[in-house]
Amino acid sequence: MAQVTITGSIKLIGATQQVNDRFTKRELVISEPSGQRPQHIPIEFTQDRTAMLDSFKVGDEVTVTCYVNGREWTGRDGVMKHFLSLSGNRIERAGAPSSGGGYQAAPPPSAADMPPITGEGEDDLPF
Repeated sequence: MAQVTITGSIKLIGATQQVNDRFTKRELVISEPSGQRPQHIPIEFTQDRTAMLDSFKVGDEVTVTCYVNGREWTGRDGVMKHFLSLSGNRIERAGAPSSGGGYQAAPPPSAADMPPITGEGEDDLPF
């Protein structure tokens, strides 16, 4: 599983969502300067990792380490689609020493950590 590091300012910290009785998630959006237009990058923290965001606020400069996840999904019409997501694993204040300056979770999330794709909903997309 590929790992990336993103540095920027926090644009949004979402509320923790209880997806089902075994799965929780929380979205973080980082604004990363990139040329003339900043990039707004959504990163999802899941399970016990959602609490990592409690000590941060909008505007904080942070460095986030994420795992890149790709998923394949076939709609009711038989068309196969591919999705990419970033799963947050570590967050620390930008410029903080990397040894002990942030919060680090355990190993990367597995497919078992993700909610099942049920095919429910009007647009039939898995998110």
